[in-house]
Amino acid sequence: MSQTHCLSPVELITEQINDLPLLPNVVHHLLMLMGKENRSVQEVVNLVETDVILTSKVLKVANSAAFSRGQVITSLHRAIVHLGEKMVVGIALGSCSPRIFSQPLEGYESAVGELWDHSLRTAIATREIIRYILHPVSADLAFTAGLLHDVGKAVLSEFLKGNGEYMASCCDSGEVENFLTIERRLSGTDHAEVGCAIARHWNLPEPLCSVIRDHHHPALAPQMDRELVYAVHVADLAAMLGGTGTGIDTLAYKLDSSFDQHLKLEQKELDQLLLAVEEEYGSKKASIFACIEE
Repeated sequence: MSQTHCLSPVELITEQINDLPLLPNVVHHLLMLMGKENRSVQEVVNLVETDVILTSKVLKVANSAAFSRGQVITSLHRAIVHLGEKMVVGIALGSCSPRIFSQPLEGYESAVGELWDHSLRTAIATREIIRYILHPVSADLAFTAGLLHDVGKAVLSEFLKGNGEYMASCCDSGEVENFLTIERRLSGTDHAEVGCAIARHWNLPEPLCSVIRDHHHPALAPQMDRELVYAVHVADLAAMLGGTGTGIDTLAYKLDSSFDQHLKLEQKELDQLLLAVEEEYGSKKASIFACIEE
């Protein structure tokens, strides 16, 4: 008699990851293009215009109240220049990944839209923070890294449901210093590892995989990606301090003590940065999220 094999939580999570739809070719190529230092705006236009739906979404956001400033934009080239390539990446990722960004994270007791809000604020903060790192990093790559850093929560959430009281007590008592520990106790893995597996499933560029895997432990990141990972690490906490977390794990992580070896960011500069992030986040989130929800 054959026995039914009971899958472990990690095996079930792996199945969920493998069931995620692959990124459309246009989005995958757009992410690869963001890693090129000498790309041109026309290369981005050429990619976006191959996808009618993405083109319409880019034009819609460019003509929204938050971006248009009273102008009517009918040219895709002009729309991309107007928005900036980083925003185009945000529109592309969000609109093709509704299962990631448009679902509640019930395991984290987080409502619909909170993962997107936190990811967008982190993306904006990362783009600002890279001005203070020791070696140059592409602003568009930084923005994309911030958008994707918590992608693993969308899958892991299902395996944390029903444990809210226990997770809250662990955080409140100070029993654990890092929420990843609680995730591993309950599921055998954590959202950073799950997110990295999703990134591999999507065949994302290596720097993005490093950010997703190591954003809570940036000192473990490969040397070539470490400063980008540190930027996202700090931006993630800045986004939580700014009021956008993902539920029960908000502010349940520690700042890496060696961050100042990679970022020369004084308190006054940090305060100014947080204000700039708040202003941009407030003005742009509604337009982009409305596009994603279509």
